[in-house]
Amino acid sequence: MPSTVAAVSVDAVVGGTVVAPDGPRLADVLISEGKVTGLGPAVAGADGAISGNLVDAAGCYVLPGGVDPHCHLMAQVRLATAAAARGGTTTALSFTNPGPGQGDLDCLLSRRAEVAGGGAVIDVGLHAMLYHPEHTTSADLAAARRAGAAAVKVFLAYPELGIMCSPKRLFELMADARRLGLLVQVHCESGPLIEALAATGVRASRSAPGSGRDGALNSARQTVRAFCGTRPPEVEEAAVASALAVASLTGAACYLVHLSTAGAIELVRLARKRHRSPVFAEVCLHHLLLDDRSYAGPDAGRYLVAPPLRRREHIEALWEAVADGTVDAVGSDHCQTRSAVTAQLAASGESYQYGIAGIGARLPLLLSEGLARGIPVGRLMALVAENPARIFGHYPRKGALAPGSDADIVVFDPAGETVVGPDAFDDGTGPSVYAGRRQHGKVRAVLLRGRLIVTGGMLLAEQGSGRYLPASRGWSPATSFR
Repeated sequence: MPSTVAAVSVDAVVGGTVVAPDGPRLADVLISEGKVTGLGPAVAGADGAISGNLVDAAGCYVLPGGVDPHCHLMAQVRLATAAAARGGTTTALSFTNPGPGQGDLDCLLSRRAEVAGGGAVIDVGLHAMLYHPEHTTSADLAAARRAGAAAVKVFLAYPELGIMCSPKRLFELMADARRLGLLVQVHCESGPLIEALAATGVRASRSAPGSGRDGALNSARQTVRAFCGTRPPEVEEAAVASALAVASLTGAACYLVHLSTAGAIELVRLARKRHRSPVFAEVCLHHLLLDDRSYAGPDAGRYLVAPPLRRREHIEALWEAVADGTVDAVGSDHCQTRSAVTAQLAASGESYQYGIAGIGARLPLLLSEGLARGIPVGRLMALVAENPARIFGHYPRKGALAPGSDADIVVFDPAGETVVGPDAFDDGTGPSVYAGRRQHGKVRAVLLRGRLIVTGGMLLAEQGSGRYLPASRGWSPATSFR
C-alpha cells in the first residue's frame, strides 16, 4: 500500500542468523554509506548499548537481497519494482522487449535511459532481447556489452512473430558472444515443431464433439488444450538439445531460461558430464509450485504460460535438480503485461493471453517451499541471489552479505506464516496465481543500499530510489557456485 513514511538509513541489522557466502552464522551486519562494512558484534556506545539506527532481526534469517535473473517489467517499472521490493528482491535483471519497429540495440539504450531516469524502486539491470537476430551484427553485440548488458536473449520459437533464431544464426551469435564476453540466453522451444503440432492439433480441436457450443468455459478450455498441446515436453527438450549442441561447437557459455521438464534437466546433466562448454540452467517459480491441474479449472486461462505448466513428475524432477545443484538460478519470468495467444490457437471469436506475474512472490515462496522440503537456506539463497549475481556480472556488489557489498538485506522470519492474498504484492497485474497459498515464513524488512525500504509489508521507498545497474563484467570461467 502507498506510504508517506520516508525510507531511513540503517547502521546495523542485529541479532539474526546471517546467510553469508561462507554459510549461516549468528552475527550483526554493520553498514556505512550504503555498504556492508563487517559481520560480527555491532559497535556499542559508552553505556554498552548498540548505537545508531538498528533493525532487530532476532529469530530471523538475515539474507542478501534477492536478484531476479528473468523478468519483463519495463511496461510498468514502478509497479513491478515495488512488488519486487515487498517480496525481498532488491535487484531485477529485466529483458528489454523491443516495441514494433524498434531495433534491438535502440531498445536497450532507450530502456537504459528510462531506468536511469528514475521510477524504479529497486536496482535494475538489463538483458538485451534480440527480436531481430538475423540482422544483429557483431558491432551491435559489442555496443550492448558497452551499454552494460551481460547477456543477450534469443528464441528458438515464435516464427509467426519473426523473432525465431535459426541454428546457423545461433552458431554465429554464440561465436561472437564468446569473443565479446557476453552470455547467450536461449528460450528453448522448437518453433518448427510447434508449427507442426498447431497445424494438426487445431484441426482436431475444432472437430472435437461439443467444440464451440458450450460457451465461454468450453472456449477457454479449448484454447488451453490447443496452446499446451503445441508445447509438450518433447518440444522443449528438442530445443535444449539443439542449443547445447551449438554451444558445444562454439565453446560458448549458454544460459537456458525457464526449463520445465525432467528431460531438459537430464540433457543439462549430460552436457556437463561431457565437460564441453559451460551451461547454466534456470527454472522459474511457477514451474516449481504449479502443475497442469491448474488447467482443469474454470479460470484455466490465468495459468497460461510458455512453456506451459507440467505434470507433477516434472515438478518433482525440477525440485531434485534445485537440491542437487543442477539448477543454477530461479527466476520469476514476471510478465507485467501478458502476450496474446496466436489467433490460430484461440477459440473462434475469443482472445486469450499468456504469462505469469511473480516477481514479488519469487523469494518468499521459494524459501517457504524449499525449507519445507529440507533444502538448506544457503542453497536456496544461492539460487535467488548469489548465483544470478555471479552469472550476470554483479557479484559481489550484489547477491552477498560481505564487506564491500551493497547493503541490500532481507530480514526473513521463518516462523511467520501468512496466506497469499489476491493482490498481496500489489504489482498491478490482477489476481495472483499464488492467491490462497499458505506461505511459511515472512519478509519482515528489506534494505536497499542501507536504506530501509520495506517494513512489515509496507513500502517506504520513494519512486526513483533504484538505479540502473550495468554489469561490471560478463561471465568468466572463474565463476564458481554453491
